[in-house]
Amino acid sequence: MALPVWIWLRYLYPQKFHGDIRESNAFLGVLIGLAIALLADGQRGLPIYLVIANLFIVLLYLYHFSSVAHPALPGVNQHFPDLEEQVGESCNISGFCRERELDGVFVVFLRGSFCADSRSQLADFGHILPELQKRNIGILLFSAQPTSSWGKTFSQLGGSAATELSVRQLDESSTNFSLFVAPQGAPLLMYPWHSAAARPSAWLVDSEGVILWRELTGNYRTPARADTLRAQWFRLVD
Repeated sequence: MALPVWIWLRYLYPQKFHGDIRESNAFLGVLIGLAIALLADGQRGLPIYLVIANLFIVLLYLYHFSSVAHPALPGVNQHFPDLEEQVGESCNISGFCRERELDGVFVVFLRGSFCADSRSQLADFGHILPELQKRNIGILLFSAQPTSSWGKTFSQLGGSAATELSVRQLDESSTNFSLFVAPQGAPLLMYPWHSAAARPSAWLVDSEGVILWRELTGNYRTPARADTLRAQWFRLVD
């Protein structure tokens, strides 16, 4: 029960319960259960096998089910591709920076509002928004879900973040949609409503649309957080 309990807690309280690449808390819970079962079940009966099965499920979740595979994407010093939004608008980074007189922009792809780490990530960005504005850096957030799906998350941000930040939905019929979105990337429970999920990644792009830095997350439980972005904005000055 350690894994489902931990996932449920992270889903309900994403800002309080953070995950990491090893999910140390969930793994510790499984090991404690295994130790108790070994001490209490002298005949090595069903409880032992249930705990061992739980351990294998945790390992599969950690190293397989939560992994992210990215296709071939533009690299550093290449131009960031234009993105089509569901509302029919095209997002060109250099044009976006020119209209807002920005020196650069962070482009971040959020897996989905159903993902605790994506919602925690969004809350982190709200905290650094004043610093981004002070340094004349914008932030563009994209997902495969409708903007309305993020309403509850934004209502919890408060302050200027709730009005300044927005998550844009990518157009599934656009050319570059498959570069950033996995068509069957959402959890099975979400399929009746939405099956696609953005592959978590973060990019720093200058006002000319040239990529200065990128992070292609290999595991959706460890997306780029505010501290990661904060450590990269020096590249716009250099």
